[in-house]
Amino acid sequence: MAGVRLAGREPGDSLPGPDRQSYRPVRAIGLLLVLEVACIVALGAYEFSRVDWRQVVSAWVVPSREVVEVGALILFAPAVVLTLLAALGFLLLRRRGWLLAAISQGAVVGVCLWLYAEYRPVYVYPIMAYAVLMILYLNVHDVRAVFYPGNRKGGPRGPRRVA
Repeated sequence: MAGVRLAGREPGDSLPGPDRQSYRPVRAIGLLLVLEVACIVALGAYEFSRVDWRQVVSAWVVPSREVVEVGALILFAPAVVLTLLAALGFLLLRRRGWLLAAISQGAVVGVCLWLYAEYRPVYVYPIMAYAVLMILYLNVHDVRAVFYPGNRKGGPRGPRRVA
């Protein structure tokens, strides 16, 4: 049928085969990492705005729990920077992106576990759940195949030989 397009493809286009890689999951992870950075920065700004800094400065006493939690949120700064670099690496298809993403998500989970052990803030649960889901998504075969330098069929040493 002339002029009919199926799923956005032209009649002469070939379908992606098993040897072709899809970059859609990689781009999706990049955008999800950017979303994570935006949420953590927004949470930090919200927590920072909740503290009455004039009272803290004028009191000259031991800081309240809110002030300590805002200070603890500063621990997220290195993880947020790594996550942003990882997101850029995923969006630009750089190999370092996967490693940075794995390290940053581990750092986010570590900070969340420490905050949970010390202060038990409510916002730790969704951040930790999101980071764990991102770690699982990073290890999906389609994502790893894009960054894996070896042969997809045989592993790092090539195809297996049967004796």
